[in-house]
Amino acid sequence: MVTDMIRIPKLAETADGKLVVTHWGHVASILFRVGDRVILSSLEKGGLLVMTPRGWGNPMFGRRSQGQLVAEPSGNPANACRWTVAGAVAAIERDLERGGIGPGRWFCSVRVESVDLAAMAGAAETFQSGWMTASEVDALCRKAAVAPETHGVSVAVACGDSQEEAEALLEQTAQGRLRFTSRPDATVNSDSGIVLPGPWQNVRDAARSWDDSGDRLRQPVRRRAVAAGGSRVQLSLFGDSANVDG
Repeated sequence: MVTDMIRIPKLAETADGKLVVTHWGHVASILFRVGDRVILSSLEKGGLLVMTPRGWGNPMFGRRSQGQLVAEPSGNPANACRWTVAGAVAAIERDLERGGIGPGRWFCSVRVESVDLAAMAGAAETFQSGWMTASEVDALCRKAAVAPETHGVSVAVACGDSQEEAEALLEQTAQGRLRFTSRPDATVNSDSGIVLPGPWQNVRDAARSWDDSGDRLRQPVRRRAVAAGGSRVQLSLFGDSANVDG
């Protein structure tokens, strides 16, 4: 029960009306991280919703189930007298270094900006748009996060289910940020979760292989003890030179 409570993301509305995540959590196959900005669409009526309270309180995620509003990921009913739907989650925006979008294939659109035209031309070969897997998107975001230091440019990345969708998201994405479309999956809850692929294969391949040479170099020191007639032997602190008792 405590683990499920920790996994519930918390939302807050900023002074300028933006919706941000203040506590990480996992909802409908989407991992929300602290600092994420949640982009809502008032046109969407289904999928993952954001509900706002009437009166005091913070927004929370929810969905519709048989005409009833339900909180996510707890699954508790939400009273319509208390909660109203602000919109459906259309996209999530976060810093590039936080990366980590959901599994599957994405079309990523990239925008490179700089006052140095030569730097932009050199970075254009490194930061290219196209279809990518989740791990390739992570690698792109890591390089883009340090692009101001390594290439002298600033990069914005947007990922969607199609080229048109990604380009539309990129138009509203600030430099140094990643924006990707929401892919909620109601069949995934906080109890089962999903497994996100990580760079473990690369770490394992780069690890030093083990051989028997290390064993030969670190053989334990064998002490020699001599006993006469079954007597006990007391070893000296400075070698096996102790006298035999008896």
